[in-house]
Amino acid sequence: MSISADLLVRGVARGIHVAASLAILGTTAGYRLFAQAGLRHDDTPASGNVRNAIVRFLRGSFAVAVVAGLIWLLCEAIYATGTRQIGAGFMAIAPLLRDTTFGHLLIIRLIVMAGAVWAFGHGQNDRWVLLAACLAAIAVALQAGLGHGAAMGGTEGHLLLVTLILHLLAAGLWLGGLVSLLIVIKAVPPDAAFRAATRFSRLGIICVVTIAVTAAIQAWYLIGTIAAFTGTEYGLVAAGKLVLFASLIAIAATNRHQTSRLVTPDGQHAKDFLYRSIAIETAVGLAVVVLAGILMELPPAMDMAKIGMAG
Repeated sequence: MSISADLLVRGVARGIHVAASLAILGTTAGYRLFAQAGLRHDDTPASGNVRNAIVRFLRGSFAVAVVAGLIWLLCEAIYATGTRQIGAGFMAIAPLLRDTTFGHLLIIRLIVMAGAVWAFGHGQNDRWVLLAACLAAIAVALQAGLGHGAAMGGTEGHLLLVTLILHLLAAGLWLGGLVSLLIVIKAVPPDAAFRAATRFSRLGIICVVTIAVTAAIQAWYLIGTIAAFTGTEYGLVAAGKLVLFASLIAIAATNRHQTSRLVTPDGQHAKDFLYRSIAIETAVGLAVVVLAGILMELPPAMDMAKIGMAG
């Protein structure tokens, strides 16, 4: 049992595109929710450098979303032709954008993400930052329109659609905000890092619970049985995602402990450890989102298990 190369490329491109959109949400919303707490009462040049770094990351995330989105579009166009020919794929791009839900949502999401980056500006106006966060949340939520629930329809499909929206929003606020937190932690003293990391930790707990519950609901409907979990490509990729998610929870628990040490005499050492740990958490989080992208390109495990039993 192996995943084909073309599906793998599609899934990775999709995962990177989604990861970039989550980063836009986490950066815009996180700026209000935790980053500003670390920069409070700090009018030094270092504070301005942090804001500039966050803005550069936000704009870089949008550039990655565009590039990865275009690669994903080309991969889907090639897949739609059934020829595996790049030339045929380029010819199919226009009809794919014009006539399919995938094309419509990709265009809309990129426009909305661009609006979020533009509205954020340099993060100096709280109302515009809030608007940017709302636009970024819309862009992330629209990604659920390309999920299995949207394709299924009916009561189960609607439930899966809603849970996927919540799943993506929670992932954006948590995983998408990690780099912004990393930028703040590196630049500010331990007491300011404590304020930012504490707020992020509280937000993270809510997000982790939301992700766990919505993932369980998704697994119940899309995997369903142990046989489907262990005997299909979908189930195996989901298992890999589950292992990495468990790793993220363990890292987050360690980070929470280190956060409490930021206000002790050993605060600088705790800050250095926390910075390295958040960097690892960011890398693992990216791997989780890429696996999710691959997962969304695979047929649900429950359907494949039924086909296998029928065969």
